[in-house]
Amino acid sequence: MDTTTDMGSTTYLDLGTEEREPLFFYLLNAYLQSRIETDHESDGDEEVNVYLAGLLHSLVDGRFYADNVDHLASSPLDVCQKADECGTNRGKTDVYRTNADHRLMAFGLFAGFGDHVSYYRRAMTPDEAYIEEARQFYGWAALFGSRLPPRYRGMAVTLGKLAEGFGAYHEVLGHMAANHMDLMRRLSPGQMWHLERNAQIEALPQIEAMVLDRMLDAYNRWRIEPNESTRKQLLEASASYRQMRPDVDAGNLPN
Repeated sequence: MDTTTDMGSTTYLDLGTEEREPLFFYLLNAYLQSRIETDHESDGDEEVNVYLAGLLHSLVDGRFYADNVDHLASSPLDVCQKADECGTNRGKTDVYRTNADHRLMAFGLFAGFGDHVSYYRRAMTPDEAYIEEARQFYGWAALFGSRLPPRYRGMAVTLGKLAEGFGAYHEVLGHMAANHMDLMRRLSPGQMWHLERNAQIEALPQIEAMVLDRMLDAYNRWRIEPNESTRKQLLEASASYRQMRPDVDAGNLPN
């Protein structure tokens, strides 16, 4: 994929057809298709589709975080403080909009903030709280945006629609991530434990056979050439096997 700052010139390569198309239109088409597939087709909110496609594009080429790093904050208190420090309706709009965008993408496309949030906040704050923060921030951004000169009113209306229909847009992004962008959600610790446990149980017969083969090989080497080295190898191999099969009698192993 070519990487430039112009949405019109950044292109997406379809590996199936080997054809290129503007990345913005690929993202917009994927989002619109996801709206259809989740029964959330556009109904008077077409500008939201364009806004979210542009937001997705800015994430891909890195402009979103490069341009907004000074506005981002992890906690609602810090977000509100940054907004107050701006002192202008335009600044407050930008801070709340940016943090709403950040949360929508983090919990829509992905599985949250990951390691960039403190352990305490991750443990004490459920995902639903972050999602509600995003909806609220869009509402506040729309409020302060409505106080800007008339040329910004369109943006304020779009932000208001994002706040009002936030649940649907969040669901559409999740569907798009899984079905059009092939993004996998991060497995929870509990899911990982069950996955590893099941994999270990399934692999036990093969592991046991391999350990038994090693013990028999060590035993044969010791019978052919009984010395301290082969004795040590046999004891180590038999110890590994007895860990897996504690019910097996050690037999006449060398002392």
